[in-house]
Amino acid sequence: MAQPSIDTKGVTKLQPSLPRYVGLARSLHPVLCIADTDGQCAVELRAKWLPQAHERFVLRLAITEAESWVLADRQGFAQALEVPLNKLPQCPDEESDPKRLILTLVKKSKIRQFRDEVVSSADPSKPGSGYNLHLGAFVRGQWDAKRAAQHSPSLARAVKHLERLGAEHV
Repeated sequence: MAQPSIDTKGVTKLQPSLPRYVGLARSLHPVLCIADTDGQCAVELRAKWLPQAHERFVLRLAITEAESWVLADRQGFAQALEVPLNKLPQCPDEESDPKRLILTLVKKSKIRQFRDEVVSSADPSKPGSGYNLHLGAFVRGQWDAKRAAQHSPSLARAVKHLERLGAEHV
């Protein structure tokens, strides 16, 4: 990544900023935005949010939730969070609630710190205070996009698009 990432803290705050990011792509450098679809149709969301696309602006929508892309690196996720590989879905894009699945899996982690911090002690169906910390560390340090793309068609499309964009702007 050439620039630090910006976390808008959710799709509802990202959507109003899209015109600004498109302007940045037009005038300065390519921009990549990644968002969840929250179960909505990705094609319809893209048309609604970005009626005027620009070649240097890339909007990729993770099917359902971005967590499906995290889960798609089955081998890396199982190894990093010490959960059983056979419990990870073959195609996480088809999961109705990938975040809940992550919580369920991490409850079975061999590492107590993950169990205690990733899953809320007050409500095990909710993320704990360390959810973003530990998943972010996994994504930055161990997650493999190429490996994950083998199990996520939506991620495979995103990777292909980014490779094409990178080749055009080298």
